[in-house]
Amino acid sequence: MKPFNKKLNYTTNFHYYRWNAENPEKSREKFISTLKKVLEERIPEDLHLKIQSLHYKVDDRIFVQLIGNTKDDLIFVSNILNEITGKTYDTQNVPKNKPLHGILTSIGKIGFGVFVDVGIENPVKEVLIPLHRLRLQLVNDKKLSLKEIIEFYGFMDFLPVEIEVVKIENEKGGKMRFEGKFSDEFLEQLEEWINSGLDFIFTTGISRQMIKRTIAKRGHSMDIVQIDRLGPLETVVICKEGTNAPGIISHIGPFLPDCKFSTMRTKKLQKFWNHKQ
Repeated sequence: MKPFNKKLNYTTNFHYYRWNAENPEKSREKFISTLKKVLEERIPEDLHLKIQSLHYKVDDRIFVQLIGNTKDDLIFVSNILNEITGKTYDTQNVPKNKPLHGILTSIGKIGFGVFVDVGIENPVKEVLIPLHRLRLQLVNDKKLSLKEIIEFYGFMDFLPVEIEVVKIENEKGGKMRFEGKFSDEFLEQLEEWINSGLDFIFTTGISRQMIKRTIAKRGHSMDIVQIDRLGPLETVVICKEGTNAPGIISHIGPFLPDCKFSTMRTKKLQKFWNHKQ
């Protein structure tokens, strides 16, 4: 076996966070260990490479170093891992009209749109999806308030999404402003969920394994279709027909103090998607 002689470094656009963590340092160490396992699961077994380093940067974004024998293999695997965590971009090199992994931020704190962190640095910038574009993409251009749209879709901080940057403007003082929209693939995923007519529970701040374990212990495994990982600490729990998402949350929530929940009750949304042009 040849020794590894190639390296590839990248920084994820994922910020470490935990809600109400009692022991932050232990929690941070555990998360790094868990994230490494999650990423290693996605590395094809026939490729001769591995994750050499995984650690926090000053801003709590996570640095990853891959080592292997060929540059092509390293790039291939880094692209797979970027689907999970995203990567960072300099303000001068943010791609337009290209799907980017993002995380919702500051949800409900402003009334004119939602912000998405897609890893823009030097300086740090977030992408605004303005209210008029949210209405056009999500509620068939109905004049709903931002609060109503957020509640319909269960949007909350740290929820992973996929967007495209559609406008980059230079403001006074040399500052830059970024506007975006949800990508076609993200909208297709929403449409698939909505057409199912099921209730969905989004969770942030805790691993998929812990969610599964708690649901099983509380006797709700039969009420769930599946539990999918959206990000390192984010999942979507798909409820069975007739299962009430708020009821599930009320049963498992007290046992998951480090977790935050939101719901998407798709029957309320079908009227918007069934009439989309």
